[in-house]
Amino acid sequence: MNSLISVSKKFMDVTPRELGELVTCSKRVKGLEFCISDFSLDEEKYLDDLVFEIKKRDLIFQVHANSEFSWQDQEKFLKKLESYADYLDKQIVVTFHSLYDQDKELSKIKTANFINKIIDIADNDKLIICLENLNDIPNFDRLEKEALTEIVLNNEKLFFTYDLGHELIDYGNMTNLNSYMIDNIRNVHIHTHNFKGEDHYPIYKNDKNFEKLLKGLIYLVNNKYKYNVVYEYDLYLCNGDTIKDKIKDYLDSIDFMSLHY
Repeated sequence: MNSLISVSKKFMDVTPRELGELVTCSKRVKGLEFCISDFSLDEEKYLDDLVFEIKKRDLIFQVHANSEFSWQDQEKFLKKLESYADYLDKQIVVTFHSLYDQDKELSKIKTANFINKIIDIADNDKLIICLENLNDIPNFDRLEKEALTEIVLNNEKLFFTYDLGHELIDYGNMTNLNSYMIDNIRNVHIHTHNFKGEDHYPIYKNDKNFEKLLKGLIYLVNNKYKYNVVYEYDLYLCNGDTIKDKIKDYLDSIDFMSLHY
């Protein structure tokens, strides 16, 4: 499995070149997944320059898309990703969140309609579309991995992003996937949470969930998962006085975790 760092607008205080240099200096991080915020002009320009650095350094590139875009913006965004795939001459894994409502059945219907339309307008030879399991939040019933199974099963072009951090918050057990979903994992997210259940915290060696998360990763290895693991942290929660220091701390955490599986 390849280890990736999750990059967002919070990283944009460093240049794409500086970020590329930092990632390349890591012992075990092989690329990045960019989490799209609003795809504003500054974010798009940063991503353009970052993709140039990714190709130059032969890094892996993935995207965490924004499920809340309008359809017009969604289509424009997917076309942009397809142009990146052409430039890199590689397929790009693109992860979407499910949609959610106060009723689980409505959440499932909305999500199925949404993701099927995404697949219809995407070039599936260039983009690998994945749907991610979520943990519940107050007043909303978000879709866990079991609720996604039928949606993934019913579209042969749809794959699964298994978020171990979300699974940890709701269930504390990451080793009970059915065989169909295991076979359809094309991406993995990992992060820990604090004592309040707030997620996307960095994983350090003294973390209370370290052994559970490591067990989840080893479970995937034992089930022959061979794709990427994205360490999905909130950059501002990492240690360091500057953004560059926080990125270095983030990369050190990934390097440490990656030694254990």
